[in-house]
Amino acid sequence: MAIKQATNRAASRATGDPRAFAGIKVLDLTRVLAGPFCAYQLALLGAEVIKIEPPGRGETVRWRTEADPSFGQQGLSLGFMTQSSNKRFLSLDLNTPEGRDIFLKLAGECDVVVQNLRSGSADKRGIGYEAVKKVNPEVIFMSITAYGGTGPKKSHPAYDSVIQAWSGFMSITGTPESGPLKAGPPIIDYSTGLAAAYAVSAALFQKQRTGKGQYIDLSMLDTNIILMASTVTAYMNTGVAPKQGGNDAASRSPASTTFNTAEGLIAFAINEEHQHQGLLKVLGLTALNDDPRFATGAARRENIPALRALMQEKLMTKTAAEWEPLFNEAGAPAGRVRTIPECMAEAQVASRKLFHSFPPDTTGFAKDLKVPLSPFTFAHGGPRADTPPRKVGADSEAILGELGYDAAAIAALRSRKVI
Repeated sequence: MAIKQATNRAASRATGDPRAFAGIKVLDLTRVLAGPFCAYQLALLGAEVIKIEPPGRGETVRWRTEADPSFGQQGLSLGFMTQSSNKRFLSLDLNTPEGRDIFLKLAGECDVVVQNLRSGSADKRGIGYEAVKKVNPEVIFMSITAYGGTGPKKSHPAYDSVIQAWSGFMSITGTPESGPLKAGPPIIDYSTGLAAAYAVSAALFQKQRTGKGQYIDLSMLDTNIILMASTVTAYMNTGVAPKQGGNDAASRSPASTTFNTAEGLIAFAINEEHQHQGLLKVLGLTALNDDPRFATGAARRENIPALRALMQEKLMTKTAAEWEPLFNEAGAPAGRVRTIPECMAEAQVASRKLFHSFPPDTTGFAKDLKVPLSPFTFAHGGPRADTPPRKVGADSEAILGELGYDAAAIAALRSRKVI
């Protein structure tokens, strides 16, 4: 009976949408990248996501100026729009009693709450897990923080680059000559968002079996450490500190690094003997099989500089674009180092349907708006972008009306700047 009760509310909202989270209602009390990306992934799979922002300018990411400042000047920066499709937008001042009351009314009707305020901040405002649990005992409450809800750093702020530094990630990126380097894109933010969506999905499935809600404590630091799983496992079990490897593959196999060519760079990941043989065949270096320095994997590890010098000499005879298909056809994993524009122009990327284009008549922009989807496809009922990102509070009146507020009450809330 408990399981039926736990699933009835979501089931009653389903509208024939075949996606996994159709009928699931999510409150998105997040900002910047990680939290919004979690809620966005749920929205792509059919969840009704209500994003709450402060009245007026909304969250600060809306106003960032990036490659094209004109988007940010409209309160719809590209950084914001990356993870804001399929959401409804409610402006709400959570520092007011009325704002908190509205939040708790919404929370009482939702299946999931996602928040990434600093640890303890939601509780102080009266909108944390315990407050929400009182009005919705079966809620799934996702709390995303920098360092987690326990430990001496639980209340400390951080962003992606700080976590990359604090976790040791930067210390093993780059070379001794370059010093520690940050990964280019905010990979910790986005991997945290994906991990959070995964955790919420697991909690929703668990709720179907047990009828119980869940409190989820997820941190950017924990995500970053787990992203380095094999590296930290090796250290924890040997005490040997990992070192910077530059462009060498994680396997540290002798031929697995990046080389110059006649034009451009090419990267290899040669981890199996048959891959090594394919490499030698393409390079015309099969005679190395008779050289005791290179005849076995163990021998090659003892003679890495010599092997790489021979490879480098051969690789300078063709461009990276010419070499890549030859190695791939021979079963030797290789990839030309591409720029982002080059990658986005590839037929392989187009075939994966990773992006959705909103036409100008849906956004008001001069050209199509392209947004990313999920890194997977389903045979049916998969991730889909339906509605484009919208302005602050674009759906406030509709959402409040669904809560039972009439036009006069909504006008009064607006006059008091609660919404």
